[in-house]
Amino acid sequence: MNPADLLSIGMGAAYLAKDKIEGFIKELEERGEINKEEASKLFNQAKERAEKEKNEFDERVRGKVKEVVNELGLATKADIEELKKLLKNK
Repeated sequence: MNPADLLSIGMGAAYLAKDKIEGFIKELEERGEINKEEASKLFNQAKERAEKEKNEFDERVRGKVKEVVNELGLATKADIEELKKLLKNK
């Protein structure tokens, strides 16, 4: 599985989880198990946690992509910029 596939799977799961959490919180509010303020607080906590997990996932994907680029011996932007500077100085 390539990094783009992993990213797509992660993003899809994040959207699905967000919808499920919103629905669950709304259901709790409608049943009177939590009030509007509690629902808002719970949603914000879930949103913050999801953002943290997304950032951690993004970092892992970036790390894997860097590994693949290194393994394949592909030129990075920094490599290309260094070559441009060398060519300009000649």
